[in-house]
Amino acid sequence: MKQKPVSDASKKSTKGNKKSGATRSAVADDRTPQQRLGDAIRTSAGRETVEAFVVAFILALLFRAFIAEAFVIPTGSMAPTLMGAHKDVICDQCQQRFQVGASKEREGPVQDLTVVAGICPNCRYLNNLDLANTSDDGTFNGDRILVSKYAYAINEPERWDVIVFKFPGNPKQNYIKRLVGLPDETLTIRHGDIYVSPGDAPEGKQILRKPADKLMAMAHHVYDTDKQSEYLIKSNFPSRIQPWRPGASSPPDDSWTVKRSKEGLVATVDADQQPEWVRYFHHWPDDRQWEQAGAEAALDPVDPYSSRLITDFYAYDCYILVPSRAIYTTSPSNARLSRGVPFDPDYQSGGAITQFGGLPRCGTSGYANEGMHWVGDLIAETAITTDADCEQMIVELVESGIRYQCRIDLESGQAKLVILDGEKQLPFTTAGGESVLSPTASTGVIAGTDCSVQMSNCDDQILLWVNDELVSFDGPTTFDAGQFRSDQDSGPRYQPGVHPLDASPVGVAVSGGKATISRVKILRDKYYIADDNSDFGIRDYDSSKLFSLRDENISQRDIQTIMARPELWSEYPIWSTRRKVTFRLEEDQFFPMGDNSPESLDARCWAGAKAFGGLPKRFEEQAYRFAEASYVPRDLLVGKALVVFWPHPWNTPVPFTPNFDRFRLIR
Repeated sequence: MKQKPVSDASKKSTKGNKKSGATRSAVADDRTPQQRLGDAIRTSAGRETVEAFVVAFILALLFRAFIAEAFVIPTGSMAPTLMGAHKDVICDQCQQRFQVGASKEREGPVQDLTVVAGICPNCRYLNNLDLANTSDDGTFNGDRILVSKYAYAINEPERWDVIVFKFPGNPKQNYIKRLVGLPDETLTIRHGDIYVSPGDAPEGKQILRKPADKLMAMAHHVYDTDKQSEYLIKSNFPSRIQPWRPGASSPPDDSWTVKRSKEGLVATVDADQQPEWVRYFHHWPDDRQWEQAGAEAALDPVDPYSSRLITDFYAYDCYILVPSRAIYTTSPSNARLSRGVPFDPDYQSGGAITQFGGLPRCGTSGYANEGMHWVGDLIAETAITTDADCEQMIVELVESGIRYQCRIDLESGQAKLVILDGEKQLPFTTAGGESVLSPTASTGVIAGTDCSVQMSNCDDQILLWVNDELVSFDGPTTFDAGQFRSDQDSGPRYQPGVHPLDASPVGVAVSGGKATISRVKILRDKYYIADDNSDFGIRDYDSSKLFSLRDENISQRDIQTIMARPELWSEYPIWSTRRKVTFRLEEDQFFPMGDNSPESLDARCWAGAKAFGGLPKRFEEQAYRFAEASYVPRDLLVGKALVVFWPHPWNTPVPFTPNFDRFRLIR
């Protein structure tokens, strides 16, 4: 007898139980219409909630994968544009706010080193941190940024973009740098500037000029007269702003009067037909003089015209490190949610670093208290008020003994640019060969008004802003500094008793009436160090050429001493030993560099700098095929950095107080 399928038996059983099922159904439906509606809504709402979470999760993954992603900056290679782990400091003396790096504290599983102080970029005072009692002196996390991942899917990467990419030496690691070199060009780094030539040229020849907005976003602080130290005022330490006349060896008494207060600096003059000058001299107290000023003791005599070179000093890199064992009872753990470690009873929190004996180290190299490279590309801003009788205003920037002037006729407001080598006038030129001696422009700088005048000499180009508006000239404002000074002669100049030149690289003059200067602010351009090997630190100088200057070793400290003493500049021409390095970029190859040039492991010198391995052999060839490359291939580009959406919050007056000053677009 044929056996019936299970499925048939199942149907019969269902039929036989129809009545029973109907009874159960009747029992299950024994609810009011309102109850049935409520149950349906609850069931539907629960399902919709789950579906909403699933959809949101999928959208978040898609957004992160294809549109934008948040990143945290771990190190200071892009400082001061983007901060890694750092200290946020307000100078005890001049109230200048600045940051110092603290990534060294987080390099291993335990905090072997601790940052205990930083040096102010404005007055150069060493600020000791009160780690035990001031929560805002602790270490803050790096900036949180938003990166557009689709930007380079629809547009080509642009020079000077801040980009995120996979590190060629380890594609699982993200890096962030500024894009400098583009595909199919030859790039050369020389004397702090970048030069490029198309195709397979022996070296870059055409200097890269930053757009005005990028130039200002990338500039570094040098000095601001609005930030004054009461200690230095009371002790009569000479102002960096001094009256000057050609040939003067000391400030004249019948020229500008300079007065300082806690609120800032005011300089006034009643000038005749000859221009009356006020100039900037780059000097500050040494440790002993700061100690004397703090004790209200008489200072050692200081020459008001004493000066040194403006260098690539980075306050961010000038962190004072000591072993953590000198601060804590044991080295703190870097693990998340780890408990705090008690302070050593002998540690004087906020006290002088002399308590640590010979332990403190200034930056990675130990020499970060002053830069290693002279920077001649400067930006000067002056807030000035003139009376109705004033006839002319002059702003002067000096580089390598060449004087770049903007002369403004205060009757008409016409600005004229001139370049002077001694009494010889030099031309402005373009890459196409156009040449002009004195380009002019109309401005709103008129006698009897107050205004802000800002002038820059960066990347072989003069730019002028009046009241924050960029001025357009009737001719080129670019030039080729290589035509003025050869590589051998391209160094700072000093003529004592005649003109300080590079020892006082910023000057302002007026003639024909009264004028008041209420602020002078000086910035410097970024200096890219020409090096392709970071084994012994990143610096420009060729060691063998340095030795040949005097048949003796010239140390890093010696270089800093030379830059601080103008009378040694011609005796030790260290500038002629600066290197230039060249990189060839082919199709789909990009060359990024960090804004913090002395401490950035980037395309200049990352090739072979990091050990790699640990993957199965079958993956290593593909994963590390760019590990020796001095470029980033297009395939490893992740996206363009857009905005700092969450900088570190303050711990006072209440925890998580927003740090509004640091919310900004990334330029």
